[in-house]
Amino acid sequence: MGIIVSSFVGCGREYFKNVYGSKIKIFDATELEPSIEDEENFDALIEDFYKKVMDEVPKHDIVFITSRKKIRKIFDNFNIDYDLFYPSKERRGEFIENLVRKRVSPKHIRLVDLNFDKMVDEIDDEEAENCYKHKMQNAGEFIGNQGVIMQYVNSLQNQ
Repeated sequence: MGIIVSSFVGCGREYFKNVYGSKIKIFDATELEPSIEDEENFDALIEDFYKKVMDEVPKHDIVFITSRKKIRKIFDNFNIDYDLFYPSKERRGEFIENLVRKRVSPKHIRLVDLNFDKMVDEIDDEEAENCYKHKMQNAGEFIGNQGVIMQYVNSLQNQ
């Protein structure tokens, strides 16, 4: 049985998959997430997304989801435990630079840039019993070198 990891944009999910994907079983559910533009059917789509994620959790060591509030909310509503990795607000510049280096679309970079502090504040202020927050405060700290998740990966590799 795997864990669910909610990852803030730019926290190194792709890097983590590339480095550890051959060593542990990783499923990236972010590609299955419903589009925000489909507001009319969003509730049905998000319920379907939840079911797909839960089908994959027993088959994988880590299942990635984004940190979008509507996505987190459904896991909160079903009392499903998940770990949430996100940066401190002081790292905004570092995260924007990384998105530029990755050649993310300018529209997406602008959206993240304009909403970065708001998204971090929203996570900081949110209380959910089943959400285990991991705020990455230090420059250069990402999912691929964060202590808690690396301890989990090492325990899987030592089995």
